[in-house]
Amino acid sequence: MTPDATASDLPESAAPEPKQARSAATRLRLLDAAVDELLESGYAKLTTAKVAKRAGVSRGAQQHHFPHKATLVGEAVRHLARRQLDELHATSTGDRRGAARTARLLDRFYGVYSGELFTAMLELSLASRGDPELARMVAPIDRDVSRGVHDRAAELFGDAAVALPDFDLRLGHALSTIRGLTLLRVMGRTKRATDRQWAFTRAELLRLLDP
Repeated sequence: MTPDATASDLPESAAPEPKQARSAATRLRLLDAAVDELLESGYAKLTTAKVAKRAGVSRGAQQHHFPHKATLVGEAVRHLARRQLDELHATSTGDRRGAARTARLLDRFYGVYSGELFTAMLELSLASRGDPELARMVAPIDRDVSRGVHDRAAELFGDAAVALPDFDLRLGHALSTIRGLTLLRVMGRTKRATDRQWAFTRAELLRLLDP
């Protein structure tokens, strides 16, 4: 900026409206708080008032952004999925191609599906059986997560892997297998038992995805 310039002299894109920035920050706090509340209390006990309190925003602000509980929680889980996919992509781009890279990617997918995202998705899926409004929110989220992985497959796994016959089916099988294995933890299997099973499963999936 030149000494004589003012904020009003700058292009609109260079001087974002403070009100818009505050609104975006409030929305993000609500999404993060909704995820935390969902994981801590479950969908049935979650209320928008509790989410607003956890986020440190007014009830009016919460209702402005998300007037309905199902919309708030659905968008929160979508936000969580997008964030974890971005983190997955960011931590894999520096790896070399080949079997070692694919093995690390599989470990990272297993970590993602063993953590908050899978727990939140499972909670919503169970709750949505008796809630048509929530079911309409939940159904596209898992598809969006899988689509996000498939859309970034070349960047994640490399062109050689993507060129494998029926790669989309191979990747879909790998993701379904990982989700099924992480469900064992929810059902009470010990970490030692599931980690042992994962070591075997990982080797099988590596043969499936490594060119």
